[in-house]
Amino acid sequence: MGLPAGLILALILQILSGSTSGTIASSCDSCDDEANCLKTRERGDSFTSQAYSCVCKDGFVGDGLTCYDAKLCSDSSCCSQGYQWTPDMGCVDTDECSLSESPCTPRQVCQNTPGSFACLEPSTQTVLFHCGRSDCPRGMDCIDDHDSRCADPCDHYTKLNDEWRSTNNTVFNRPRCDRDIRWKGWYRMYLGRESAQLPERCLGSHRCETDAPMWMTKAHPTESEDTVNRKVCAAFEDDCCSYNTDIQVKLCPGNFYVYKLVKPSTCYLAYCAEVKGAAPEVVPTTPEPITEPLTHAPDTTPETFSSTEGPNQPSQLICGRETLQVGLDVDSLTSSGLNPLSGNLVTLNCSQFTVRDNVVWYEVETRAGVCGNTLKTNSTHAIYSNSLFIYPKSNSSFVHPLSVPFTCVFPLDTHSNMDVAVRPFLELKGAIRGSGSRAKASMSLFHNSSFSEKYPAGLVTLPVGSPLYVGVSVEETDPSFAVVLEDCYTTHLSNPHNPEQYPLIHSKCPADRRQVSVVESGASLRARFSSLFFLLQHEYRDLYLHCSLSLCDRRTSSCVPPCTHRNYRSVSNSEHLETITVGPILWEKATE
Repeated sequence: MGLPAGLILALILQILSGSTSGTIASSCDSCDDEANCLKTRERGDSFTSQAYSCVCKDGFVGDGLTCYDAKLCSDSSCCSQGYQWTPDMGCVDTDECSLSESPCTPRQVCQNTPGSFACLEPSTQTVLFHCGRSDCPRGMDCIDDHDSRCADPCDHYTKLNDEWRSTNNTVFNRPRCDRDIRWKGWYRMYLGRESAQLPERCLGSHRCETDAPMWMTKAHPTESEDTVNRKVCAAFEDDCCSYNTDIQVKLCPGNFYVYKLVKPSTCYLAYCAEVKGAAPEVVPTTPEPITEPLTHAPDTTPETFSSTEGPNQPSQLICGRETLQVGLDVDSLTSSGLNPLSGNLVTLNCSQFTVRDNVVWYEVETRAGVCGNTLKTNSTHAIYSNSLFIYPKSNSSFVHPLSVPFTCVFPLDTHSNMDVAVRPFLELKGAIRGSGSRAKASMSLFHNSSFSEKYPAGLVTLPVGSPLYVGVSVEETDPSFAVVLEDCYTTHLSNPHNPEQYPLIHSKCPADRRQVSVVESGASLRARFSSLFFLLQHEYRDLYLHCSLSLCDRRTSSCVPPCTHRNYRSVSNSEHLETITVGPILWEKATE
């Protein structure tokens, strides 16, 4: 069966092109931003549908799913602890267990984990963590706060409270992916205010708002003193373990669990959560109910079997919006003298089945009247019912079959989310328009750098080489605007349009940083700058200072000019004001 377009599962095949490696994917969404997505042709039995290859761009290395800058990262600065730099693949996990000297004691089993390692006790598979030059005591891990130390993860964990992780969730617009999360340390799961845990059963595809939900293959630990290793699988289509990895789990006082989760290598996979002790028969709130066990009513036990001779394993029921599926264990049916492949529904010719993982699945379309389906509704739910009949292996005589009635309950209420954002706007077509005047601005000279004392208007006399402290303010009632110094310059005449101009501020930035300093511009309705006062063209002539200003909308623009390293070229669409002038400024000649 080909993979759906939205799913990107575990990617194994590496394609080499020169010195750059690529990874096969079923969607370009999996590729790193610094990778090219290339179409891959079908070859033999490897591909059943069109696939893609993620290949890092020139100057970058990696597997295509993650790419690193070859120059910036060559000193291993991009690699996290427990990873090392390689010229071809970038940051790769350091396998501490393959070193000549094992980090674990001789009696322990070393297990490599992403970015670290664990030491397992052979008899119990209890995990012992390494910290510095020694092992942490049982049940503790090396916690890295400000310094590395052994501590109980039950006291040092991060809350993972995402409603979308619930096993009840099936409807989503875009699948979630835990590869995009930077996992570090231990986590405790919540659903709302209730403590939750990883499910211990295989889930169907497209649950927990992801394509391949992740579940734990073994039961949770029952001893609170130990930290144990557990395998986590991702289920997709017919494969309950299309991807797997190892995590660590600990039972904490208070009867909750903490998990040391690791990042999946690809998308779209996510850890699922469910509330501990949730009754399996609870009807979920999403349109597609979850897998749940069946029970057999006493009056349906066939005459040829006593209630203890029939299959005693729990049957499985999947209530889907398109099909209803009943699963029975093949070995249990066979050992009870039944033929697992002989079944039919209420209608005799309805016997479609498939066998997966030693379970025979009979299915029927979710529709009233099909194969004898009955449909009843009340004010809140729709109830589909049918019965599956399984016959003995021996057909030499007339024998009643085993009857397995089943019922699927669907809520009648549902919800829908529109994947469109509606943004209101003010319709101005046909509006009455008018024009207002420019904002009024004023400019003053100040005595000192605190801009607290102004010179009076008119003639100002200053010694050569002294600083000019210039302040500008704009009369504007709306604080959304800020005044920006566009260009400031000096002339020997009061006319700001005099062609003989000497720039102080050009394109919002100082013309000469040794002579001019912009103190404030673009931050409020005032602007300030300082400039040294020197002769122009060797003449002791009066000077006039002029500035052209603009108003900038701080809500939609970054108004403070970025003049730190280079000149800023103005491309502003702001409201420009009339050029303002201050002066004359006279030179004070030195005493002869």
